[in-house]
Amino acid sequence: MDSKLKIKVTFYKDVIAIIEISGELTVFTDEFDLLNKEIMAYIKMGIYKFIVNLDNLKYIDSSGVGLLMRMGSVAARNKTKLCIICEQPNILKVLSISKVDVFFKHVKNLSEGISFFEHNS
Repeated sequence: MDSKLKIKVTFYKDVIAIIEISGELTVFTDEFDLLNKEIMAYIKMGIYKFIVNLDNLKYIDSSGVGLLMRMGSVAARNKTKLCIICEQPNILKVLSISKVDVFFKHVKNLSEGISFFEHNS
């Protein structure tokens, strides 16, 4: 079982960052710092709309929750929300217990996330 953090970022119309995260979202992976810096760079560029796909995430710890919380907080300050794609009960439970779910909109797939942003801009 591969626990390495893997990240794939694409953009929709240069205003929505689509981030697919697989493996383990924890500060103990080498890629975590890179992901954090990359997200902060997007925010500095004025990108506040994120769709984060966690369907292939195996584990998330408090540092991963904190990263999602920061992204959601930035989105809220810019009058939008962070969209999360995730159907994994264990990951959703962690997000709910840590109250991060107030910062995001749960969507079933990418097209639902894009539709949310196109209709709430």
